[in-house]
Amino acid sequence: MVSDTIAVGILTFVGTGLATVAGLWQWQRAQARDTRAIFRAQRVEALREVWEALSALEEAQRTSIAGRDPSAAPGASRVTQVNLLLLRRSPFLRPEEQEWAQAFAQHVIEIDTLIRAAQDDHPDQAWWDNSRALPASTHVAAAAAHQLSILRTKLSKRYAAVVRGDSE
Repeated sequence: MVSDTIAVGILTFVGTGLATVAGLWQWQRAQARDTRAIFRAQRVEALREVWEALSALEEAQRTSIAGRDPSAAPGASRVTQVNLLLLRRSPFLRPEEQEWAQAFAQHVIEIDTLIRAAQDDHPDQAWWDNSRALPASTHVAAAAAHQLSILRTKLSKRYAAVVRGDSE
């Protein structure tokens, strides 16, 4: 028969092995939880930066069109900045979020171009403010504005969901 000392030694060895395995498993879970928390924080930050960049682009377009600051017109440099931001933050953005943000920037530029073309056709600012006649490009600008509104809603809902923790 096996002596009591050997049985106690085997049980101690098995118990120590099980405690070590359980500790290692808990450590790995804690590491994974910490990694997820860091990734989530970076994802929230990336979406915040994208949201702010797109909002600034749209604000510049509206300010420029309203005639308050023509130098604020959203040009290629602002779109390039948005695209560079999307590239830099792409590890934390889903592909559809990148597509939405790129389409948002393109629609802002499209609307800006169409409105400026209509203003160039009629340089008298009073016409632009008071006329009931619509430029030929109005339907295209309206469609782009509608798409812009849809994209703004999608991005805002996704951003809010990520901030709340409802979405990864």
